[in-house]
Amino acid sequence: MAEFKEIMAMRLEGKSYDAIASALGCSNRDIARVIDVINAYDITAEAFAGLSPEFFDEHFPDGRRARKAAYVQPDYKALADKLAKNKHLTRFMLWEKYYSLPAEPGMVKYQYAQFCNGLAAYIKTHGLTEVIDHEPGEELYVDWAGDKVAIEDPATGKTAFRASIFVAVCPYSGMLFAKAARNEKMDNWIDCHVATLDYLGALPAIIVPDNASTATYRPKKNSSYRAITDRYADFAAYYDILIVPTRPGKPRDKAAVERAVQTVYSLVLGYFDQQRFYSLEELNEAIAERIDDINEVRQRSDGLTRRELFDADERPLMRALPQDRFTEVLWRSLKVDRSWHVTCDYQYYSVPFTLVGKTVRARLTHSTVSIFYLDQLVAEHPRLHGFRYRYSSDPTHSPDGHSTSKAYTRDELLSWASSYGTATIAVIKKVLDRYATAVPKGMKQASLILASLGKRHNGTTLEPACQYILDHELAPARSVIQRVQSSINHNRPATKAPQTQHSPGPIDITGLESEVFIRSAEHFTNRKDA
Repeated sequence: MAEFKEIMAMRLEGKSYDAIASALGCSNRDIARVIDVINAYDITAEAFAGLSPEFFDEHFPDGRRARKAAYVQPDYKALADKLAKNKHLTRFMLWEKYYSLPAEPGMVKYQYAQFCNGLAAYIKTHGLTEVIDHEPGEELYVDWAGDKVAIEDPATGKTAFRASIFVAVCPYSGMLFAKAARNEKMDNWIDCHVATLDYLGALPAIIVPDNASTATYRPKKNSSYRAITDRYADFAAYYDILIVPTRPGKPRDKAAVERAVQTVYSLVLGYFDQQRFYSLEELNEAIAERIDDINEVRQRSDGLTRRELFDADERPLMRALPQDRFTEVLWRSLKVDRSWHVTCDYQYYSVPFTLVGKTVRARLTHSTVSIFYLDQLVAEHPRLHGFRYRYSSDPTHSPDGHSTSKAYTRDELLSWASSYGTATIAVIKKVLDRYATAVPKGMKQASLILASLGKRHNGTTLEPACQYILDHELAPARSVIQRVQSSINHNRPATKAPQTQHSPGPIDITGLESEVFIRSAEHFTNRKDA
């Protein structure tokens, strides 16, 4: 009846046959039937709003409904539940049982083809396709979403980088997980997998990734086979999980995760339309809140939440997590600079100042940086991610002002600045005070100004550049000082190049004093007795 009602609504709006048929996909005969009823009852737009469903049932009877009533209707809900819980049960077995039961007089049974069509239609309309096509607790599909989220620099308001979104889904229950990462490199790929397993609290038998370069590679140039990367294989071996990449050119292999990505777009990222994020941590907190709503609040068409179905049907069939989570370890050899910090992946970590100039070994996991000297642990820091050039400093590592170590001190830097002049001293003080809460960074900046900028233009422009910065109240940043130095050097008056002294030409020797002895030409000829 809905179709005839829509036809009537569009006709009362003045739509033509073609417009109605194109919009609703109905025949001209159905449109003509509706027009006859409109004309017979003088139905107007105002009267149309008050028409009851019984009016449409009476004037547009559905012959299919009468025929449908003559068949014994299967309990499709019960049949779908049986298929979902028993992977060995077939549709033919269900039809055989349905067909063998006695029917009431005048009622007939569906043949196998009609039975399967009806069951398939029920499964599709009730969102049960994934439940039947996938075994509970067996698979976890993973992929990177195509769209990214901007992370802004809080100081400038400009986009610092665009975070990638990792998506994972258990296709049977639809249990969903998502996490933002700075990029799609292997470190983040592995970390997102570990976070997913922690969120599920159990291990699937199989993980199905797309053919991303972080997951697979082509062993031979023209081969369609994709091999698992070594680091990904190490992760899988630790959890005893089988990695089965999707087949190239088979989009149905990854249909489950593609739908999960669309869910993340609409129910997660769609809620962030007017929201701005200044760190990965802030973005991931917002994502986690939306994921919990999807899994634990929103109900599926069968009345269950994703979490309820996962806990009831999937978790009991999955293996428990190992006691320790997987940790990928990398080692780096690093030299301690004079600010008693080591630089690793564009971030700074402090060590005891007595190690300045020494080479240490850093043990890197995704969450921790452990620093060793001669096999002894000397420092440990949370690993910094996101914005570059940040400092993790332990106050106990810093030297005191009277230390004889190689580490820079405030007094030493000010003494160095005094060799250029009072303006340089004032600027270096400003730099050190500016980073009062991050002392190593201030000392690093001050030492770079004195070491590199102090040598420019033969050391003649640092002091006037610092004086210019003080006079004009400019920021005492290294880049600003460098620009001022260049301007000062460019505006200096050009000095004349020294004149080349030319030879005066032949000298008249007739007026020379007699005491001057001049050899004759014969003296320089070759002589046999020479």
